[in-house]
Amino acid sequence: MKHARAKESTQPTVEDVRQYWESHPLLSFELANSGSASYFEALDAIKRSDSDAFAMGYWNFQGYPGKQVLDVGCGPGWLTVQYAMGGAQVSSVDLTRKAVELCEAHLRLRGVTADVRQGNAEELPFGDDTFDMVFSSGVLHHTPDTYKTFQECFRVLKPGCAAKITLYRKGILHHPFVFALTRWVMLLLGVKHPGADLAKESSDVNNFIRMYDGASNPVGIGKTDEEWAALFSAAGFQVTGVERHFFPLRFVPSALPFRGALHRLLDRWLGTMAYFSLQKPASRDAC
Repeated sequence: MKHARAKESTQPTVEDVRQYWESHPLLSFELANSGSASYFEALDAIKRSDSDAFAMGYWNFQGYPGKQVLDVGCGPGWLTVQYAMGGAQVSSVDLTRKAVELCEAHLRLRGVTADVRQGNAEELPFGDDTFDMVFSSGVLHHTPDTYKTFQECFRVLKPGCAAKITLYRKGILHHPFVFALTRWVMLLLGVKHPGADLAKESSDVNNFIRMYDGASNPVGIGKTDEEWAALFSAAGFQVTGVERHFFPLRFVPSALPFRGALHRLLDRWLGTMAYFSLQKPASRDAC
């Protein structure tokens, strides 16, 4: 008599995610000499000229002097460093040991300090109502249970205080009627994403987004702004605003006139990431 074999889960696990990012820290496809002064200078240049070029007002690095703030998924610590330089008391957590080492090296280079530790965003190692602000940049869409991370960010945030969380978004370029054209234009221009040839290798929109961070990246989730907002609301947050940012500069031909103005326009209307402003409902001891 044959016995049916239990179907094994093929869903990526947190451990799969950890192993991938231990070997592929942020921008490892673009930057060499990770942990060196030149690496951190290049990281800062990329953030300021490309991914976050038009989002400095959103981050408001100088707005939290003396406040307890938390960086969830700190990576090489760009946000951690900026808030520490602005006078905030920063705690940072990342799933990988490599990221912790890079963040600590980055802090030493800039002459500032933070409490940096290894931990899982689905089970944050902090008590309830601890932080005056929680932030996370392009990280929580990389964990299998993204909704659980929203609940955890909500839990550790003080009532009445704010969170800033950015996530991959599905916009007009990912619409079924436009996606084929998006890939065709990428092929025509010969544009390749670091770590993956998205136009040739992605089988559908979801794979296209997952492969932003490399062809073998186990988890990379994109949703519409409305879908993300609904999940935040379900976790208890009030959504107070959303901005669109990060239309990669490499997709804007360098020979075009008024390239900077065009980049700003594309960033606003076709940005690949949603920058959410959130708040935990207030209590008597609100911020």
